[in-house]
Amino acid sequence: MTSEFTLFGFHHLISITSIFAISFLFPALVRLINNKSITEIILIILGAVLITHELAKPFYRVVFYDHSVYEVFPIHICHIAALSMGIYIFTKTKFFFEVAYFFGLTGNLLAMVTPDVDYTYPDAEFITYYFGHGLLFMTVFYVCICTKVELTWSSVIRVLVFAVSLLPLIYLLNLYLVSYFADVNYWYLMITPAANTLLDFFPAPPWHIPYLAILALILFVMSYWVYLALMRLNKFKYL
Repeated sequence: MTSEFTLFGFHHLISITSIFAISFLFPALVRLINNKSITEIILIILGAVLITHELAKPFYRVVFYDHSVYEVFPIHICHIAALSMGIYIFTKTKFFFEVAYFFGLTGNLLAMVTPDVDYTYPDAEFITYYFGHGLLFMTVFYVCICTKVELTWSSVIRVLVFAVSLLPLIYLLNLYLVSYFADVNYWYLMITPAANTLLDFFPAPPWHIPYLAILALILFVMSYWVYLALMRLNKFKYL
């Protein structure tokens, strides 16, 4: 029998801790093996699973979790990040990695810390939620540690402009879809999520949108510092 989700409860903390540990230790192990073929095969598998899961997610959410078709479009920040990472892996187009990296270490991370779920482990929705978000988080670290990627301050600005330009489009889409399904809330631009989040400190939607842009800039800069730290760690033999 599943219990209601408790923020920072036992299963929540175990999930986050496990994801953080795996996200660093698994890429570090692959780096230690130092086999180019193995590294590339794992990368391809990760890319394929990311894309497959994101394409399958709308269907299993509707069929198994009774979600509305109007709320399962893969356009949340986490969905865009996962698809972008998958596309980057197969095309090596840098912009897709930039989007995946900054979205993956900001919106995706915040989604794990303050998840929008009703029940805890072993509820299927809880498991698939953390599988998808955790896989993206781990893949970001895998690409940074096991492959050659380059981010610059221009990357920060480029993804920030991309994110800010999407805000009004997502908001307009919400306004359109809400006439079909009242709970539509992509990017949480319509209603503040029930879980305790940073959005609680902002004005009520949609007046919080300018603050979201500022928050995005701060989080992107912090994420870039993480990248710089990873690049320094990469110089050590044990990585």
